[in-house]
Amino acid sequence: PAPAAALAALREELAALSPGGARAAELPAYVECLSAEPRALAHFLFEEAADDGGEEDAGDGEEGGGERRAVVVAPNADGATQGPWEVDATVRGAAGGPYDRGVRFTLTVPADFPTRPPRVAARGVMRHLLLADDGEPMPVFYREENYPPNERGEYDVLGCLRAAHELLSRPLRWPEGIMPEEQYAEVCAQWAAVARQDAERHALIARYAPLRKHACLFGADASGLPHEWFDEDFANAVLDEGLAPEERRARLARLLTKECEGAYSFAFLKESFCDKLVEEAEHYQASGLPVRRPNSMNAYGLILNEIGLEGTLDALQRRALQPLAAMLFPTEGCRFDAHHSFLVHYELGADLGLDMHTDDSDVTFNTCLGKNFEGAGLSLCGVMGEDTDEGGGNRLRKLRHVYRHKKGRCLVHLGRHRHGADDITSGERINLIVWNHNHLWRKSTPYRELSIPGETEEPDPQCLSYTHDRDFSKYKTLKPEQKEFAKRAWYPPLPRRGRAARE
Repeated sequence: PAPAAALAALREELAALSPGGARAAELPAYVECLSAEPRALAHFLFEEAADDGGEEDAGDGEEGGGERRAVVVAPNADGATQGPWEVDATVRGAAGGPYDRGVRFTLTVPADFPTRPPRVAARGVMRHLLLADDGEPMPVFYREENYPPNERGEYDVLGCLRAAHELLSRPLRWPEGIMPEEQYAEVCAQWAAVARQDAERHALIARYAPLRKHACLFGADASGLPHEWFDEDFANAVLDEGLAPEERRARLARLLTKECEGAYSFAFLKESFCDKLVEEAEHYQASGLPVRRPNSMNAYGLILNEIGLEGTLDALQRRALQPLAAMLFPTEGCRFDAHHSFLVHYELGADLGLDMHTDDSDVTFNTCLGKNFEGAGLSLCGVMGEDTDEGGGNRLRKLRHVYRHKKGRCLVHLGRHRHGADDITSGERINLIVWNHNHLWRKSTPYRELSIPGETEEPDPQCLSYTHDRDFSKYKTLKPEQKEFAKRAWYPPLPRRGRAARE
């Protein structure tokens, strides 16, 4: 069908399933929420022009036959009428099962709907054996055993929601003869084990709920982010819904200070909000409940998604962070699908600083929450795959700037911007870090095949990394406690391996 017919069919079904609609009674009780109107996909994956000048839409990123061409993220100028479109839904698993809770899904509806099915991706932090890191199910999910068409041989939203419910209720079914019975039994056992881990995670969050110190921090949504949390100028630029896009961009631009190429700072949070967030984190850590540390490099700190703040940070990402990221980094920041949000904590006798590194993030927001401290600057070096000298040599390990943290002020940069936390000399520093993930960008050729040319200059000492650099000992002496990390160093990459060497 033509895209216009697909959009009309999609709108008709959503209207019929909405409260008061002709088919509202058909909507199962396990569907907690469903968009009333589809949302145009603002960016999509697009195959670059072939040698003959032709262009071909790469749709939702599925690989096809023929000559391989670069796939890039491109604006979807005609998305409102030509698709694809997105629909948000919240679906529960089977009653009494491990996923008997509201799970957010995004349904991506193609322009040839209902001939082809909407694609499904779970949103938010979730442990599920058969979901990839980007929330998309294994390809077998789209087989008729798990995602059947309707009686007309077509696909509809209701059937998509039913398939999502089944994904949360039991292991996927494989076509007969594909998997031996004993292997499928092992898959079922593993599915149940991972599902229990997810249920235990949510039980832990529920245990902390009645103990919260500042209840106002929990449960905010994009429409209800309190202005009093933010610097006044930032709130006026981001939270004022009546602003025209051009005026919003102009206000955001006036907030920014360019610290160096690729890194910007701005007044973000009020000190009162910083204090409440720090107090909440300290209150949780004093509760005796299990603490998950942020990553393999920080021995202190706290993952905020694990204490019930995921919803608030979803709203913060969607309403406050993504518009600014899209303006500064139009490709990596064109959309955000997920985040890893945590606090890091530096003080004498604990973590003093952090070795030079890049983040598992597409765009990083780093906000100082206090307390009082000296030292603890952030050294910024080059950007992986972008920073080159006049001869085309890599400048990843050349110092650009040392940023000085200030309470309530945020620094934003690409995740592949090499940086490191300088040692603190007194006091305590606590920062809120939000790693933002753009799954569309991560499917593109520029992300998957990042080019890292060789260096033509000696690296600056401040930009060396004992955890990342294979040649660190050429310039500095490895301490005994650093030698274990050095075994996993990957940079400079081995020939012809690029990003694969880093991962």
